[in-house]
Amino acid sequence: MNAYGVGVDISMVHAWEAGEYRPTEDELFALADVLWCRTKDLMGIESPRTLTEHRLVRQFSRDRLARSIGMDTAQYERDEETNSWSGDGRQTTALLRVLDLTPLRLAQATGQPVAPRPGIPRQSRPTWSRGGSR
Repeated sequence: MNAYGVGVDISMVHAWEAGEYRPTEDELFALADVLWCRTKDLMGIESPRTLTEHRLVRQFSRDRLARSIGMDTAQYERDEETNSWSGDGRQTTALLRVLDLTPLRLAQATGQPVAPRPGIPRQSRPTWSRGGSR
């Protein structure tokens, strides 16, 4: 891990293995690279559920992601902490691209209601009447 610029001694590795300590983001990213595995495997998740998990799976720091989508880092951090999304249309498009998300996955990750797609009518429920024809 030293080759990745993340100095870690053996006692820290033991603490990770024992579940006494969680790696920092930099440590997590370096560990995934060293072990040639995905960060989500190290995180112990099947698929990312939150904005933070989606970001970590793609190995982005908060600052790097915020810069890549044209958003103030503090604003992005607030969005992650509150599990919400306040980005404008351009930032949203960039976030979807960078994190390889669909609009539906972003809505699920931020707890937002999913709006129906325009131009696609909702299927109506059948209406049942009493006493039909015999």
